[in-house]
Amino acid sequence: MVTNPITPGQIQSPNPLGQLAFADADGCATWLRGLPLTNIAQYYEEILDQLRRVGEAEFAPRERGRIAELMREPVHFLHTELARRYAGKPQPSAAREKEAADQALALWQALWSQYSACLKPLLEGDAELQGVKAKVLQRGLWVGKQLLLVHGLARRTPGPAIWQELHAYFRLAEILECAVSAVSDDLMPSAIGLSCYSTYAHALLLDLADPFSMTVRQIELTDRWLAMWARKIFPYAEQRETEGPVITVDLDGPAGATLNAAAPRHGSQSTRFCYPAKLAASVRGRLKRLSIGANPAELQLGHDVAVDASSALLAHLDAHWYALPLKRGAGAESQTGLELCAGGLGAAYFRVSGRTFNSKDLVGHLSYQGTQHLATLGALTDYDRNKDEAERSWAWERWQGNYEWSGATLHRPAGGQYRWHLDQLVIIRDEERLRCGYVTRVAVDGGGELTLGVKLWPGAPTALAVRALTTMLVEEAPIPTVILGATPDDKPAMLMPPRTFNAGRVFRTLASGPERRFRLTRLLQRGADFERIAFDEISP
Repeated sequence: MVTNPITPGQIQSPNPLGQLAFADADGCATWLRGLPLTNIAQYYEEILDQLRRVGEAEFAPRERGRIAELMREPVHFLHTELARRYAGKPQPSAAREKEAADQALALWQALWSQYSACLKPLLEGDAELQGVKAKVLQRGLWVGKQLLLVHGLARRTPGPAIWQELHAYFRLAEILECAVSAVSDDLMPSAIGLSCYSTYAHALLLDLADPFSMTVRQIELTDRWLAMWARKIFPYAEQRETEGPVITVDLDGPAGATLNAAAPRHGSQSTRFCYPAKLAASVRGRLKRLSIGANPAELQLGHDVAVDASSALLAHLDAHWYALPLKRGAGAESQTGLELCAGGLGAAYFRVSGRTFNSKDLVGHLSYQGTQHLATLGALTDYDRNKDEAERSWAWERWQGNYEWSGATLHRPAGGQYRWHLDQLVIIRDEERLRCGYVTRVAVDGGGELTLGVKLWPGAPTALAVRALTTMLVEEAPIPTVILGATPDDKPAMLMPPRTFNAGRVFRTLASGPERRFRLTRLLQRGADFERIAFDEISP
């Protein structure tokens, strides 16, 4: 684990920065063995500096490729260390998190440039590269895939330059007729059928899975599974007959692949067609076997993955790789401005009820009748000592985007009041009402614009202060709660703070008027800062 920031600075090194520490691949191997791993910051600085020096120096293409091969392992090691600091962090990222992501990208870009320097000699028929052309191109595609992985973990959308370079690698593999040539890789011991096309397909499918709507764990699992599954699709230059969806990619385009109901009628020479039916059968077959009691390990999903987590991720991947989204009716979606607020149940309680939640105002050393009387006085005086601070802490932010009843896709320049992360409770205000939902997607583009996906619950929200019934002499502290009202399709549910749910637990309201009691029955959803819980209302 990284305990100190990896920052450029004054470091004592046996090989002064700015000088090339070796003259060939054998010298590089010797130099790498002499680097101490006790100081990660120094190790990072040394590796990055030497990669840049190699890029500036004159090396034979075969020797450059050998040096790049030796550098892959330390770069991969540093990638893992850096990811601890930036992966999956809320956006906009803090300065330390942004620096770590920038450092990871700089490392992979510096390594990628070594393989890219071999492309021209490959195309010109360099004799020394002929026997390793498939490996050189596959390694370059793998590094490009790693760059996509860093972007996904950092919640950054990859720029056109990365895709154009990846497409160029695969096109050259086609030209040199080595796209299907098998290669080996000691860094990927579980990979099956490694080749240029499978590594390229790995990158396409990783991006198509939308890592910005996935947790860090889900991204890592998808990357691991794709090492086994990516070979199940192949980018064909010619269309084939199929009754299912088609994944298409434009080798001249600035983006990755798209999932379509059917291939375009008039594809260009740069269009490639991938048919995911075999991949979908593998994913759906595992889903079915999990549902009837199989465990993830026997399905080659890993010994460290739970059944529920495997099923949820497989369903997500199937939705992005094969299951086309449902068509929306006309007028179901509109471009509009919305106001968003975040901050957990405290913010939700304040925005729904118009009052701040303060447990000290609700309970003390009073009897139940005294507590009820105090709450009544609070309602009569309408005095809220924390309201001004709450207005500042949980201010409304203005967003623009597509809005429909079940959700919204919104955007605004980064740098607002809130930092956003997956499964975060959010309160939305449109022109007519307040609604509650949670964040399903977070991404920041190269221009600094932040994009959110939000899933909205249909029920109208009502805020309540509740306290658990207990047989203990000391009563538990009150907690803020939001009840989502019943709809024709859904029963009512409660939004409560994390780690509140316990089946059968009973809560009662703390407010003037008749007391209400709720028995918790089932945990419907566990978010980052809330739990959505099914309940039965019972008589006091």
